[in-house]
Amino acid sequence: MNLNADIVFDNLPPEMNAKMAGPKVLELKLRRPELYEGGGAPFEANHLYLVNSERVPQRAHAERGCLIVCIGETPLLERYRKSCSVIVIEQDANFYQAFNTLQRIFDSYDKWESELREIVDRSGNVDQLLTCSDSVFGNPLFAIDEDFKILGASDDVATPLIGKEPSKGRTLGVDVFDQFLELHDLSMDEREPLVLTLLDQTTLNYNLFESDAYRGCLTVRYEGRPYRPSDKPLIEQLGRFVLIAKQQLAARAPEGLGSLRQAVQALVEERPLDSVERDVISAANDGRRYVCIRLKLSNQLEQLPLGFVRNAIEETFSGSIVFEYHRNSVIAMLDVGKDGGEGFRATIEEGLGPFVNAMAMDAGVSNPYNDLLVAKSLFLQANQALDIGLLFEPAKRLHFFENYALRALIMNSVSDMRLELLYPEGLRRLVEHDDASTTSYVETLRVYLENNQSIAKTSSDLYVHRSTLMERLARIKRELGLDLDDPDVQLRLRILLKAMQSRSELRSSQERKQA
Repeated sequence: MNLNADIVFDNLPPEMNAKMAGPKVLELKLRRPELYEGGGAPFEANHLYLVNSERVPQRAHAERGCLIVCIGETPLLERYRKSCSVIVIEQDANFYQAFNTLQRIFDSYDKWESELREIVDRSGNVDQLLTCSDSVFGNPLFAIDEDFKILGASDDVATPLIGKEPSKGRTLGVDVFDQFLELHDLSMDEREPLVLTLLDQTTLNYNLFESDAYRGCLTVRYEGRPYRPSDKPLIEQLGRFVLIAKQQLAARAPEGLGSLRQAVQALVEERPLDSVERDVISAANDGRRYVCIRLKLSNQLEQLPLGFVRNAIEETFSGSIVFEYHRNSVIAMLDVGKDGGEGFRATIEEGLGPFVNAMAMDAGVSNPYNDLLVAKSLFLQANQALDIGLLFEPAKRLHFFENYALRALIMNSVSDMRLELLYPEGLRRLVEHDDASTTSYVETLRVYLENNQSIAKTSSDLYVHRSTLMERLARIKRELGLDLDDPDVQLRLRILLKAMQSRSELRSSQERKQA
């Protein structure tokens, strides 16, 4: 394995009292050490030369990228420090011991590279790749994929960041995800190894790319020795092996839930199913009940890979069907059991509530249904629950369609038509009265109809005396000019009054949001 000047210098024993100067090449191009022949021979690029100070030529051509290791100092080295890297070690160092020390440095990295190749050829086990590398970096390592799933970790990576016993294939927990984002700053476009320091924690991070697509991140967490510049090309070398192992894992991964996910996604996106997909849907039904959830990322997390959200939900709800939707949403079909029951809300609130709160996400939840073939309708319910919930109760994170079904019915019935155009003439007169009066005839009428024309209940709800209410209702009926005992009249008025109430509540909600 080729090295560079930094790696050689960092691995020299302290008793050599080495000092390095001159321009350096970061790429791993430096070949094994050789003895300088003397006689003014040139110092060629990518070669490491060992020489005694008395054998340093007065004038020899030195190419950029070579490394001169000199036993003892001499003024002649100043000329070479301008064009290449020069390491000076103690004058009394034994020439052959120094040469053997350099050889052992290369031997150790050759052994490391051989171990990496053997692991990739044998199993592609990322844990083993990282464990055999922790001695090279002197610190624990771990790797994640593009969806923030843990690909692997070295044996001594027992850190608070990914848990005392990191589980391969698990997504980073929500409780440590904020810390991870702070440390990594979501720098997923960075191609070079990146050193990040937050408070007292330093990490070296190298993003993995395949055909220009982000495929994960390899991280060294500095808890032992401090960061060294020579770690950067080494983490790139390790990253190449981790990426190969990741590709092997993907090739061996079972099809699993993929075909069902693809079929449900086709239904939501209104694409026709083939016969195989219909069979998959039919088998998945099996008398079970499903709810659809649409989860939407907040603006501050729009860079977050949606795959992280998908994996977190799949791990929380076994057998769930989760896929990405557009650029900022995830759709989840959750199996709530053969009975479904009323407990599904508590199950979702318990399993999903902490996650959406921690991630500052919003979610709409459909009613349960026992046929995945209506996945599109369930999605529309979840979508309406999310949209209406954000309008009327923006402080909440979880919005259940059942809570907004009446609002959805009314809003859909009114559609895009101006509400005032649907008023009967009598209701218009009541609105005009309210605009000029402190007494609301419209509100009185709404409460009266909602209480099934009960004088006692309406009087109690409005906090007015019975006689006052009777007098007010007489005026309302006179202005309205409609038969309130007619079911069709009642239905029309109740829809309009509910729509008016919703519009008023929406206006208040927006005012509170702007305040």
